Amino acid sequence: MTTITQTADHEGRVSLPQSFANRSVVIEEVSDTEIRIRTAEAVPEDEVVFAEELPLVLSDRDRERFFAALENPPPANEALRKLLAKYPAHG
Repeated sequence: MTTITQTADHEGRVSLPQSFANRSVVIEEVSDTEIRIRTAEAVPEDEVVFAEELPLVLSDRDRERFFAALENPPPANEALRKLLAKYPAHG
């Protein structure tokens, strides 16, 4: 890591190294005396993937436990019995 010491001009500007040219940067103010400047990866808006869109991948053990619970569900607890009594199934 290279350390560069510069003096900011009257508007608080400094020149970044050439490797930052034509790139988006993230400037993080860590404290009154420290900032971090990192290059940022710009992702086009139509390519952004939200966590909710990704499939949930279960381990073999968790998949087997899930299927076992479907085949043999645990008995209803008190909270579920109250909820079922309050909102009976229509059918």
